Amino acid sequence: MTRETRVSRAHDEAFMEFVRERSLALRRTAYLLCGSWADGDDLVQESLSKVYVAWPRIEGAERAAFSYTRTTMLRTYLNTKRKFGREVTLSVVPEQPVDDHDTALAVTLSALLRELPDKQRAVLVLRFYQDLSVPQIAVELGIPEGTVKSTLSRGLAAMRGRLDDPSDPTNPTDPQEVTP
Repeated sequence: MTRETRVSRAHDEAFMEFVRERSLALRRTAYLLCGSWADGDDLVQESLSKVYVAWPRIEGAERAAFSYTRTTMLRTYLNTKRKFGREVTLSVVPEQPVDDHDTALAVTLSALLRELPDKQRAVLVLRFYQDLSVPQIAVELGIPEGTVKSTLSRGLAAMRGRLDDPSDPTNPTDPQEVTP
């Protein structure tokens, strides 16, 4: 066995271990970004294929590898949306049940999140799901902190506005639409 083969096999094993440990967290983030498990799985797969190519450079620091992968996933998501435009989806119950949360609230928030523009959705997911700070989000997305703050503010205002207006017939908080 040559040295290159051993190094390549070691990189592959390290990458597979990383995927086993972090795939659930990546998949959840992708679901929140895409609004469906199938699209989220596609996003994770495409992002991991890009990370695999760069793995020899980023391997070793678990936290850096996860951050690199998450950034790759966010940029892949935003680039795909820029290329192909936004899909219009109806509010539907997620394919998998939410275990420890209020199901109706989770469905409502997921529906509201899907209605936001892509960048607002990405910022809200990073801030409230990944619990990143404004400076960390700015680094992840490669945008100024002021843009993160204004995008976050607009996204929250849009979601609050939709929650505050129950008379809107397209409001996903309408109790007739959300069935347990």
